[in-house]
Amino acid sequence: MYHKKSMRIFWLSLCLLLASGALIIAVVQINSHKKETERNQSVLQGADASDTTADAGIDAQPDQAGDAPVTLNGKQAAPEQKAQPVGGSLSEYTYELKAVGGYLEVYYYHTDQLFFHTGIPERALTDAQRQTLSKGKYFKDEQELYGYLESCTS
Repeated sequence: MYHKKSMRIFWLSLCLLLASGALIIAVVQINSHKKETERNQSVLQGADASDTTADAGIDAQPDQAGDAPVTLNGKQAAPEQKAQPVGGSLSEYTYELKAVGGYLEVYYYHTDQLFFHTGIPERALTDAQRQTLSKGKYFKDEQELYGYLESCTS
């Protein structure tokens, strides 16, 4: 009889432990989703809501020299220009590659929040890669990012 009571206590404890773990995971996911939503809203508030070219599927943003990279439905027409979306397509990119302190670092798109430090020295890049990096290098997902970083190190 004592053995049955011990087993009931064990299974009850195990179930409570699993339920509390699931609850903790749910709370963490909800909090991270709230932070992501707040970050996206702050980025969207900085965007020009009256940009009519975004509604037509055409995005244009002039760079420092006055040239305007034109994209049609998210596909860039001039690959040598900055690949930076405007208007309604702000969430198109997720990561941004920057050279900081002589090393490549990956930041979340248009924030100062570090995603990770690559450990790749800037001097290891070719001149063409450095020039592309100075214009801005943006990535939609981790697969694209890691593919580019792999090409930098080989």
